[in-house]
Amino acid sequence: MKKKLNLLPLFFSFLLLAGTGCQDSGRFAVSGKGGTLGLGGDFTMGVTSNVNARAGFNMLDIDFDEEEIDDVEYDLGVELSSLSALLDWHVFNNSFRITGGLISMDNSINLDARPTESVEIGDNIYLPADVGTLSGSVEFDNIAPYVGIGWGNPLTSNQRWGITCDLGVAFTDSPDVALSATGLAAGLAADIEKERKEIEDDLDSLKFYPVISFGLFYRF
Repeated sequence: MKKKLNLLPLFFSFLLLAGTGCQDSGRFAVSGKGGTLGLGGDFTMGVTSNVNARAGFNMLDIDFDEEEIDDVEYDLGVELSSLSALLDWHVFNNSFRITGGLISMDNSINLDARPTESVEIGDNIYLPADVGTLSGSVEFDNIAPYVGIGWGNPLTSNQRWGITCDLGVAFTDSPDVALSATGLAAGLAADIEKERKEIEDDLDSLKFYPVISFGLFYRF
């Protein structure tokens, strides 16, 4: 986690250094941003008068305690990592844009549960001693087409600093779910598999992954 997050201060340091003594060419911009893909940044360059090319990265590690999924409380470890290659079309030659491109996602959620009271798994109720520890993962790992809209043109001629935002959808595959338990109770393995499928079904809507981000750009 620390290695990933340590990249972010380096990026923002570059963003600030770019503003000191740099002649404004109007052709390039960098931005820092945060949103549903994590924290990261973009590099933007002009292609035509109203089309920009944008390359970016996002990452974030964060933990959540005692989140309920199908009546079981799990501790969640969320790890987000992605790279993007996008084209922004400023249709009306203003800040509004239509965006398309690809996002390479390597996101995962680690699941960990240690029941302290009776819990329903699959179709049956189990005592904590019968279950032991539940461990699992949810993984998104593919290259997803992306379409969206946004506001803010980092290469506009009338400002060097500004704000951007993106609203869109990444069309990823349904996440893969793995789940296991240390308990050896009769029938538990079959119910664990039912639980895994139920979680997978609950997360099926995330194949339309919402992308929302806000950022601050600097043009140089």
